[in-house]
Amino acid sequence: MGVVAGVAILVALVALVLVFYLVARDRSRGREVGVADTTTDEVVAGLMTELRKWQAEAAYWKSTAERLQRELDGR
Repeated sequence: MGVVAGVAILVALVALVLVFYLVARDRSRGREVGVADTTTDEVVAGLMTELRKWQAEAAYWKSTAERLQRELDGR
């Protein structure tokens, strides 16, 4: 009886792993490594927007620091 239960559990686990594999393969159909999808495009666009904001802020603070340095040098 114990052997039958062990085999049944093993078969159930193998079936569960097989189902997960098939679902994952189906969901990834048409996607290749290195090929951008719509989610990648959205993420890249958002990151580029944030990068531009940070660059603008850095330029502002740099010009402020240069202006303050010129004022200090003029005294």
